[in-house]
Amino acid sequence: MKKLLIAALSGLLVLSMTACSSTSDKDANTKATQAESKTELNKEKTIHDINMKITSATIIKDDTLKKDEAMLQLHFAIKNDSKADYGIGSGDFYIQDKSGKKYEMAGHEDNFGDVIKSGKTLNGSGYYTIPKDAKDLTVVYNQAINKAKDKQTIRWEIGTPKSAK
Repeated sequence: MKKLLIAALSGLLVLSMTACSSTSDKDANTKATQAESKTELNKEKTIHDINMKITSATIIKDDTLKKDEAMLQLHFAIKNDSKADYGIGSGDFYIQDKSGKKYEMAGHEDNFGDVIKSGKTLNGSGYYTIPKDAKDLTVVYNQAINKAKDKQTIRWEIGTPKSAK
């Protein structure tokens, strides 16, 4: 009888511990999903018949940076649906943190830039030096050549990028 009671209590203890752990897993998954949903990665935005999206935002290793800096790599997919050729590059975008501080393109040899023919798509990466502890980042499109004529910009909330594995 004692053994049966001990076995029943042990089983009840195991079940209650399992129930508690699955609840915290669900909470952690919910929080992770909420954090991911704040980003606008893969969200296409359009200006002047040019469709743009940022497909990834990753912190990459770069030995040329200071200890308190990080290299942010953004991968862009840009489609020209206009009737004319369209020039665009990494320098047309900048990073902004939640306090409003801007971070311009880094002088990286692999930064993208080209003239996109009508109906064609350009895929490429842009590199930006940001503080290591930067959080809640926004990417802003601000065409470098056309600043005086057109004040329109596009923004993507990218959150806090993760390091490459």
